[in-house]
Amino acid sequence: MTTNIERLYEERKKRLDITMHNGQADRVPVVSMVSTWGVYYAGYTLKEVLDDEEKGDEVVEKAYGDFYWDGIFGNPLVEGTDIYDILGGGTFALNADGMRQTKPGSIKVMNENEYPDLIKDPYDFLLNTIYPRRYKLLNGPYTDDKYKEMCTVADKIKEKGIKYKRYNDIAKSKGLIVSRQGSFFNPVDLILDNLRDFSGIMSDIKRQPEMVKEAGLAMVQYCIDNVEHSINEPEPGCAIFAPMHLPQFLSPKDFERVYWPSFIKLANYFTNKGYVIRYYFESNYEHLYDYLQELPKGQIVGLFEDDDLRKAKKFLGNNMAIAGGMPTSLLYLGSTQECIDYAKALIDDLAPGGGYIFAMNKIMLSPTDGRAENLKAVTEFAHEYGVYK
Repeated sequence: MTTNIERLYEERKKRLDITMHNGQADRVPVVSMVSTWGVYYAGYTLKEVLDDEEKGDEVVEKAYGDFYWDGIFGNPLVEGTDIYDILGGGTFALNADGMRQTKPGSIKVMNENEYPDLIKDPYDFLLNTIYPRRYKLLNGPYTDDKYKEMCTVADKIKEKGIKYKRYNDIAKSKGLIVSRQGSFFNPVDLILDNLRDFSGIMSDIKRQPEMVKEAGLAMVQYCIDNVEHSINEPEPGCAIFAPMHLPQFLSPKDFERVYWPSFIKLANYFTNKGYVIRYYFESNYEHLYDYLQELPKGQIVGLFEDDDLRKAKKFLGNNMAIAGGMPTSLLYLGSTQECIDYAKALIDDLAPGGGYIFAMNKIMLSPTDGRAENLKAVTEFAHEYGVYK
């Protein structure tokens, strides 16, 4: 016998799936961008919930249950540093509030003259050169103590997987679609975020652009492998999540020269296998719309931070679904009526013809990313108003 929750789950899955493929469903889907904001909403600090399973579950229950959502893009909790502490490295630390911050000088572990080694064999270069530089545990000769520490790391990773499954089960118990099916960083973003840092890669793009391009292409299979070992076949209402970091800083010429070749190759690979990709276009991407129009039609969701979504819909709406639009700044500073009026205008302008997902314009991290009463008002309004007739 089908329960109301099961029926609701199937309705929402269909709604999201149609919209993600740039179609018109019965309603505009409303999707959560709540991250660590949910911790503060539940009355805790980040440090209080890091190692407290009961409090963590309470945060998830409230973030998923107190507002109207059709689906969620990610869970509302932050990860600790315990795995990286054991490994003896990593690129981030937790500040006094428990928020992740990049550790100064921790990213640039690859030298500018090492691109040929990365291009020749990414796995060999990362495993035998980069990881020993970054992680003390992987440096030096093998010992029994190191083996025990690595077993602890494996146990921690397993615990994390169990925790995420528990959060996903909470979502499903409320009829919510966990819309994130795996994730990846585009190859050149991997080089930026993990090997060369911002100043390094910008210098490389100027001085040795062909090396950056070829390294990106060499990393495509590495990115594919990382995704495919952790996901199943394409699932309705779900998408692979891919945050975009470097392109906002690149001219169209440099984007085409160094970033585009590996970017489009990876996009084509996953969409040819039937997956939807949800790109998180951080900052503004208007200068690259000509290229984004070339992405596979009907299998891309563009989640935009600072772009004018009306312009994005005009230029890209024939190719991809558009997500976002509700400013977190307005949710914090505006009145409830101002927030509802803004949400109404978004739906009026972006919903016709389908292919629009109502969401915040940014991931909600801090208490200043919105007031609960405003978030509750706009999510309920968007669900009730965003009906296709």
